[in-house]
Amino acid sequence: MKKIRWGIIAPGKIAHEFAHDFQFVKYGELKAVASRSQERADNFAARYGIPKAYGSYAELYADKEIDAIYVATPHTFHHENSTDALNSGKAVLCEKPITVNTAECDSLIALAKEKNQYLMEGMWTYFLPAIQKASEWINTGRIGRVLSIKADFGNAVPFDAESRMYNPALSGGTLLDMGIYPLAITWLIYKKDPINISVISRKASTGVDNDVNMQFEYEDEVASLHSSFRSKLNNHAYIIGEKGYIDLPDFWHAHECLLCDNSDKVIDRFEDNRKGVGFEFEIDSVSHDILNGLKQSEVMPLAYSRKLQEHMQMVMEKF
Repeated sequence: MKKIRWGIIAPGKIAHEFAHDFQFVKYGELKAVASRSQERADNFAARYGIPKAYGSYAELYADKEIDAIYVATPHTFHHENSTDALNSGKAVLCEKPITVNTAECDSLIALAKEKNQYLMEGMWTYFLPAIQKASEWINTGRIGRVLSIKADFGNAVPFDAESRMYNPALSGGTLLDMGIYPLAITWLIYKKDPINISVISRKASTGVDNDVNMQFEYEDEVASLHSSFRSKLNNHAYIIGEKGYIDLPDFWHAHECLLCDNSDKVIDRFEDNRKGVGFEFEIDSVSHDILNGLKQSEVMPLAYSRKLQEHMQMVMEKF
């Protein structure tokens, strides 16, 4: 069976998790890694049994035996790296957020269309079986009409002005890093724009947001969303309907979902019992898309990425 041959740009923390999950992937294989440091590339390749290790991104772009590139660099470089990969004729899976503003997002979408290449934002949450099961419960009416979403994602992140989290030069801040997940789960369920947004935000000494509390108002629904570097939050998503609610613990990498009635009784439960971190579902879906000649994902289409950029920009305007 033919498999998509993958390369990774930037062997950081998330790239380790991504590489780890290839052992559970059916339609793809990891063939190369590129870093700005040959030593880092060599060490990463040795750890995961990757045949090729490059000390520059350009070498990976030029490798004719690579079909798809996973961009795992800090947010600031997503546009540049994805642009270079698309221009080299590669399919691109770019870690979220795909870019840091709508203009960059539009640029990438236009380039992918021009080059007739596959492009997707790495919103891995959408591909998790527990998220898909929750969507199925909603679509089959098991909680009735959805009225409210509550979702938060926060961890106490020690302050380091030079770190990716807090450095404005690396597009630091909790909204782009963590807040995108509550926004993404809200978009997945409602698939429409809010009519009003209220925001309470706090900033670190570097000027980046380190706590963002968001209230999204719709015609007849609401979403209460929160992301934080300042404190550990509940880190659940609750999708609340007329007849009950769905609880998604640690929803951004959910292993399970619980269907509860209005008396808090658990009436159904799903656990995925997966072997990997959870990236295997995204990798296989993208690989399958590319093998079948698709240019974007049906699970995470580019229009969704554009909407998330719009909504984050709307929130930022309230800081």
